[in-house]
Amino acid sequence: MKMYKSFIPLCTALFLSACSSNYLMTVNTTNTIKEKDQGTFLYTNDTVAVQYSFAGKDGKVYVKVENKLDYPIMWNLKNSALVINGKALSYANNQIDLKGKVNQNVSAFSEDIIHGYFNGTATLPKDMLLIPPHAFVDGRFFDLRDDVKKSVSQAKKEKVVRYGMNGGTYNVQQAKFNIQDSPYILSSFLSYSVLNNGEVTFRTTEQKFYAETLFQTGTSLNNVLEYYTKQGDLMAYKKVKGENALLLGGVVALGAAAGALDNSRTD
Repeated sequence: MKMYKSFIPLCTALFLSACSSNYLMTVNTTNTIKEKDQGTFLYTNDTVAVQYSFAGKDGKVYVKVENKLDYPIMWNLKNSALVINGKALSYANNQIDLKGKVNQNVSAFSEDIIHGYFNGTATLPKDMLLIPPHAFVDGRFFDLRDDVKKSVSQAKKEKVVRYGMNGGTYNVQQAKFNIQDSPYILSSFLSYSVLNNGEVTFRTTEQKFYAETLFQTGTSLNNVLEYYTKQGDLMAYKKVKGENALLLGGVVALGAAAGALDNSRTD
């Protein structure tokens, strides 16, 4: 009986640690193209094509900038920002992972074509990033997980039922918004320069997003269709309950178990 009682704190701690609450936010756009299959967002003009994805459990925003021109451009990260409910966060960082592809004619008078790839890590001089002709760079920026949890927690939600990946249903607390009443507004402001025969032309773009759905659930994230299929319009934050209880309960249980073993020696 003493050994049985000693496992109660441990079992309680394990039960608490197994409980988790997932906070999720789906994002929509006002001035970019949302791709239906992957849920990613695409903005394009005559000089650049910019792709965004909010997928993943790290809360970071994936940004890919492609140079559509026959001459290079410079992306000014210091003068580029993600604006969240009016607060600007700079894209500037000490380094960024570079990845790209080159596929272009050697010259306008030749049919020879260059094919190639490049990758690596570059230290940014004065927060400027060179993007060669017909190449792209991409990276993951910021960490919006706390914003997701805060927005979901504060929203006035109602109980609804969703269909999960396991074929069944699960309950969520959900709130839906449009651009006029959304509590979370994002604007990605990009600044870059076009370098053409010694001339520099400054350009800017702005892509706008907003939280469309906020919901909270205790079901596994892998049971959420949008998360499992890595939809680019979904951000997620997983909060495990009872994490401290596991440590405390484990210590208590080990102490109780040791005491029970000591008592068994003297009985």
